[in-house]
Amino acid sequence: MRGPRGETSEASGNGRGTAEGARRAGGDMRQRILDAAADCLIEGGFASGRILSAIARKAGVSRPTLYKYGGTVEDIRHALVQRELTRFLEALAPRLEAMAWSTDYATELMVFVVGYARGHTLLNAALRDVPEIVLPEFTLKADGPIRRIAELAEPIVAKHVEAGRIPPVDVTLLTDALFRITLSIVLIQGPYDFDDPEVLRGYLRNALGMIAGLH
Repeated sequence: MRGPRGETSEASGNGRGTAEGARRAGGDMRQRILDAAADCLIEGGFASGRILSAIARKAGVSRPTLYKYGGTVEDIRHALVQRELTRFLEALAPRLEAMAWSTDYATELMVFVVGYARGHTLLNAALRDVPEIVLPEFTLKADGPIRRIAELAEPIVAKHVEAGRIPPVDVTLLTDALFRITLSIVLIQGPYDFDDPEVLRGYLRNALGMIAGLH
């Protein structure tokens, strides 16, 4: 027969398990709400004044549940931006690991980043329907995304510098510059068809080559 100490330990273990299960369930519910919000945004729903009702309906939850796990419309929008930024960083990381100090590498990195942004369904929908909401996230509030990208890049770049593969660089400055270039290519309509990867690649290679030649 177990003594009081064993019973307390078992109860404590069960309590931790229950709390962990609740956290996991809450996280799953939040992702479900964000998935529904993304679908609503793609379908043009974020321009509607009844967006929370639409999200709750698509997620199959009540409004109180939506408020509990998703929060306000602003909370959901911000969470979507952060989730999509995290996914981008996960895709970017292996490309940074393959870093080389060359125009060809810089060109291919920028082709990936610009292509990722221009082909991003959720971003395109937001720019189409609610540009006044999404643009500040990447302009007036861009310090957040730039900081997250720099934090990802810093240890990877340091490793390349230590190995002698690239010269010492200011990671924050480089991240900021590339972020601004990417944003301008994504947002500014000009005479070039940047949806064509070869056009984009040629443009970037020539532009980067000219900049490198000025140094």
